[in-house]
Amino acid sequence: RALGAADKNSGKAADTATVEAARKAAGAERVRTIKPGQAVTMDYLEGRLNLYLDASGNIARIGCG
Repeated sequence: RALGAADKNSGKAADTATVEAARKAAGAERVRTIKPGQAVTMDYLEGRLNLYLDASGNIARIGCG
């Protein structure tokens, strides 16, 4: 996956356009946004981009799976 290409979206607001741009840049099939303290499954799905948000709703970290 091309996570480096998606990194240009780090720090931006996680609006629909930015989330979709990050997904496309990473070549991911799907994306999920994860808010601080949100419970998430620990399953690994190839082709999924994870966008970890900060308390302001900005993309703080990007991961795959």
